[in-house]
Amino acid sequence: MDLILDVNTQVYPMDLADKFRMVIATTLNEDGTPADNEYNPIDAGSSRADSFEYVMYGKVYRLEGDEAGSDSSRLAAYVSYGGLLMRLQGDANNLHGFECDSHVYLLMKKLAF
Repeated sequence: MDLILDVNTQVYPMDLADKFRMVIATTLNEDGTPADNEYNPIDAGSSRADSFEYVMYGKVYRLEGDEAGSDSSRLAAYVSYGGLLMRLQGDANNLHGFECDSHVYLLMKKLAF
């Protein structure tokens, strides 16, 4: 997998060599139930976000195959998090859950080692 990700480093400082855990999910509900269209942290209770340090909510705006055209098993998913952009590119089997115009959460946490 190849990842290009904009991170608001004023809110969440990161260095080039930092190791991190990243999860992309369609809901923050621990039981997997679909997310409401409105997030209220006061009413939320416990969620997947509790064990992460940085959370963004965005929209998948483009899916495309390999630019070279020689390998149809590669896919790229593009997500906009309110102006911060992400491109996740890799094996199509690993990216089969992405759909255009769907919303996703990105959750990140720096690793200690």
